[in-house]
Parts: sequence; structure tokens; C-alpha cells
Amino acid sequence: MKVIICDDDPNQRDSIGVCFTVSRSRYDLTEFELGADMLEYLSTSHADLVCLDLGLPDMDGLEVLRQFRKTSGAPAIIVSGNNSKESVVRAFAVGADDYITKPFAPMELMVRVGAVTRRAMGTKSKQTTFTAPGVMLDFNLRIAIVDGDQVTLNINEWDLLQSLMQQPGAVIAYSRLKQKAWGDTVVTDAAVHMAIRRLHKKLNCSNRKVRLIRDHRGIGYSLAIP
Repeated sequence: MKVIICDDDPNQRDSIGVCFTVSRSRYDLTEFELGADMLEYLSTSHADLVCLDLGLPDMDGLEVLRQFRKTSGAPAIIVSGNNSKESVVRAFAVGADDYITKPFAPMELMVRVGAVTRRAMGTKSKQTTFTAPGVMLDFNLRIAIVDGDQVTLNINEWDLLQSLMQQPGAVIAYSRLKQKAWGDTVVTDAAVHMAIRRLHKKLNCSNRKVRLIRDHRGIGYSLAIP
């Protein structure tokens, strides 16, 4: 597995590198001090995993991540000394797969590495995230980022979204949505409509050029293809 470590602190790069080298798995490590150098390298190469600091001397780490996400869906773990909620939320909104704060235990880092790489392998056969302009949904972590802010969805809302996401663009019948979100079809259509209205509000659908969740009256709903 090819791992990129981007951090301006050589001691921190060494600490992260040691975590990988003592692991039983084989990792090919490449280190960078500057975000621009990492992006230049990746313009002609690839990475299976990126460990990225936010406080880089030449570029904002979030901008590095944003540029990285334009060409790669590989897992990215933010390794930062900033543990503020705002920093964490912004990182996930841009496309981070995980966020770990310094200082950290080597075992914690490697557990997180294992988790994000397993999820990445799983998404090859089953999608677990949905992204659209201003919206990022992670169904494994149950994290919803809308316009840079984390919003809370209840279980039924997550289940409804996942049913729609499994077939983007296709109309999912009310009966199927009921079965997925409530476990039976005894629930009224009104309950589905109310849940979808809450989702419209939480996902700020009224302020988007493309309506994310579309109503097919008398039939069901569909999720717009981003």
C-alpha cells in the first residue's frame, strides 16, 4: 500500500512513519513537507492513503485536501494539532475520511488506518458515501455535512437516504421506503412525506440549483445524480 505523509514537522513525519514501519503490513511511504510538492507528485503518481497535516507552511491543508479530492478517492486522514469542532467539521466537509489529533497513540492511528482502508475497499462493491455540491453524507459514520456544518439526522432519515442512494436517479416506491426505514409497510404515506420534508430542510434543498430529493407524486421519491 502506497502511503503519503505530508507534514512540515520532520519529527511528526518520523512518528507517523514509525507507526507504519512497525506494522505487520507492508507500506510504501513517501514524505512531503509542503502541500504543493505532494500535489505535484500525485499529478503523475498515486496514493492508496494520505496522512495530511492542516498547518502546512505553503498551503492551507484543507486546500491541499480539496485539490487531492478532485482526482482521487483514496482515504485521507487528517493528523492535526487543532482539535476544535469547527476544524473537524470543515475537514470532513472537504472530503477527509478520518481526523486524529496530535499527540496520538501509534495504536490509535493504525486502528484508524485499518478502518478507513476497509471502508475504501468496501465502497468498490457498495457505496457508503454520497457527495453533492454542499452536501457530504457518510453512511458508515452517520455523519452529514451540509454547507460546512454538521447536521443531525435520525435513524429513519438515514435509512430513507440510503434507500435512495443505492439507486441514484431511480424512483423508489413508497412501500420500499417504508420497509427500509420503518421495517414494515403499515406506516402511512404521510409519514414518508413528513420525513422527506425534514430532510429537505436539513439538507437545505430549497437553496440548491439541483433538487437533491425529487417527489414523484403518487409513486415515490428519487435522489438526484450528482
